Amino acid sequence: MKTIIQKWFLISKYLLILIALFIHFNANAATEYQPIEWNIPSSRFSEFGLDPEKIANITNGGQFAIVSNPHDFTFWNARTKESQHFNNKRIIYVVTVIDAPVEELRQMVWDLEEQDNFSPLLNDTTNISTQGNVRIGSYEQSIKLPIIKLVSDFVVQLNKYDNGDIGMVLIDEGDVESMYQYWEFFPLSENKTLTVLSGWQDTDSASFMYKIVLNAEPALEKVFPILTTYERLRQFRNEATRRHPELAPKEDDNIYDIRSANGYLGDNKALDLQELKKLTQLGSVQFYQAARKLSYDGGIHDIRQVTAIQYIPLKQNVIQPLLSDFNSLVEYNELTYGWFDTESTGEDWAFLELAVRIGPLKMPVDIYLIQEEVDENKMLFYTADHAFMYPLIGNIEYVKIPNKADDPNDDGTIVAITFGGVVGPEASFVFKMTRYLPFHNVLIAATYGTVTSDSMTDWVVNRVAENRLKANEEKVVSNF
Repeated sequence: MKTIIQKWFLISKYLLILIALFIHFNANAATEYQPIEWNIPSSRFSEFGLDPEKIANITNGGQFAIVSNPHDFTFWNARTKESQHFNNKRIIYVVTVIDAPVEELRQMVWDLEEQDNFSPLLNDTTNISTQGNVRIGSYEQSIKLPIIKLVSDFVVQLNKYDNGDIGMVLIDEGDVESMYQYWEFFPLSENKTLTVLSGWQDTDSASFMYKIVLNAEPALEKVFPILTTYERLRQFRNEATRRHPELAPKEDDNIYDIRSANGYLGDNKALDLQELKKLTQLGSVQFYQAARKLSYDGGIHDIRQVTAIQYIPLKQNVIQPLLSDFNSLVEYNELTYGWFDTESTGEDWAFLELAVRIGPLKMPVDIYLIQEEVDENKMLFYTADHAFMYPLIGNIEYVKIPNKADDPNDDGTIVAITFGGVVGPEASFVFKMTRYLPFHNVLIAATYGTVTSDSMTDWVVNRVAENRLKANEEKVVSNF
């Protein structure tokens, strides 16, 4: 009897081993992904003919993002496993200077397995297989929101190219069906590298929960892909600083007041305006300035300002009257519903009526602004103490493009509108919940900057044309 029990025990043991091996084999088989042939569906940053040194000077310790002009392309769909045609899509390019050797940055991008150590949105990053310059990897993306958490798995393919670039494409469906990222590196010195991360994701194919979040406020759908790209590059820069603190530039320890905290384009003496103009011609431009410490109302606040930058092909004295207050924002900024100047309010502050949508609900955001005319090239503003954003600072700046010998008739102007602030104590409960959203330190400023830079140039140009046409018609009537 004992022998029979022992035999059955051995047989059961071997059966369990076989079952475990079978499960292990099938699990491994299920994760054997085949590499695909793919090409990025847009121009690389290096193909724009820009000067890396001049571009590095434009970053001025921060980052800037370009949302390209819309175009059509064909690209890989990870769900259908075939190419798909996409219409009217915009590619995002985020640019910064990272104080680290270029080869170390390439290794940081290539080794997906290490990235969950310094990328807060990523978990369980894994290198599944590597064949030469092609690697298959996976990661879990986790985005925490006040009520829900969006978690999804992505399987991606990384490619190293002979020119040193590294591309990543989605090959198995995650929260979207189609996505890519592309890294470019421009060594400026032995330990300093201009780094560009470009990318696109098909938010139209987003998962149900992801789509609910994006559709809650249309402006959020525009800014979210920008901020995910911005945050990914920022985390690489932060990691390089942790690895090489001796190479990192000295942090700004100055404490600013409500007026001096404003950052202006003109403060950057190394700024090349012709190069900046080229950037604006690629699409809408946002500049994420380096953080500054603001002393206000007895507290110290970290302010990260976001600047919407546009080139407008008109003289400054034509543009300035249209943008001298915030009345124009009501017409071209989808988040702005009204402007009431000091004459209307009877106070020393004006009222900017903003609102964001959460599904069918429109949530008001009360902003009470004090404007100060600095000079003919600038106007700064900040909030009174009962605004939802408190403190909030910002400015409008006009910078004339210097004429070049090959373009002596260029009378255009760079217009920069800057916002930065924190959620104030008198904000509504729902609005205060933005403190718990991803990218909360730049979310509101980036959203407002995005919708501003998207439409500002077209609105100004069209309004000037309308005004001139109206003036000509009135002149004809007068003469008649």
